[in-house]
Amino acid sequence: MTTRITPALIPDIATRLPAFPRVVPELLDCLQSDTISVDSLVHIARQDSVIAAAILSAANGLRRLRAQPDTADLFAAASLIGTNKLKQIIVRIGLNKLLSEGSGQAFFFEHSLAVAIVSQELAQLVPGVSPDEAYIAGILHDIGQLAYFVFDAEAYRRVRHQAIGDGQLLAHEAAAFGLDHAEVGRLLTSHWQLPTSILQAIGRHHETDGIWHSKLEAVINLAETLSRALDIPASPHNRVLSLNAAALDYLGLNWAMPEMADLIGRSRARFTYACS
Repeated sequence: MTTRITPALIPDIATRLPAFPRVVPELLDCLQSDTISVDSLVHIARQDSVIAAAILSAANGLRRLRAQPDTADLFAAASLIGTNKLKQIIVRIGLNKLLSEGSGQAFFFEHSLAVAIVSQELAQLVPGVSPDEAYIAGILHDIGQLAYFVFDAEAYRRVRHQAIGDGQLLAHEAAAFGLDHAEVGRLLTSHWQLPTSILQAIGRHHETDGIWHSKLEAVINLAETLSRALDIPASPHNRVLSLNAAALDYLGLNWAMPEMADLIGRSRARFTYACS
């Protein structure tokens, strides 16, 4: 019988996961501010050589288009590409490293990436939701599954195989481990001291009761369902019985909006490019 996961085991499980990028909590602190400077983002980027290299690469690509020489000055590069691009690079690389270095399960990483992309695209249609925060919540929404893989990979593979037959993944997880992956994810992100809004979105990304505490919760919930409905990435686990109409209503969205058709196309294209 598999040992059951309890809140007391979360700190130990966290130490067995790949290191959580220290730049992300600092970035989240910055995102809470109405104003964010290039200086503060460069300070974050300097803590991670891979992120710094990506910023230089993005800036030098622009400089070459203008027939300008490459620069090795991180501040000059950051100033050229702007704060929005800087935030995207820090978030994408910092969190993608966490997931891709984890379980080795291609679907887990690709599904998390798909939900992050759809979440970010949805957030751009919803006033009051930060697209960067939506990306972070999206990429981390299934982090509880990564915890299962480091806790008992064989047991979790059995659980996932059972769920292919009936689609009851959360019920099988709770039966095998004591907690489903949404709750494990909420506990992990609490351990990492991420904002309450992200904890709640992760903990409720499979809820169907139509009760929302924030727009971010509804965005992540809808993105989870939409990515599976679009079958990105393709998987026998992508079973969708209905799209969450309550989440659409709460966010002020509807399927007839031309922006939603554009969102679907952009999400597919971004996911394909990210995985190429």
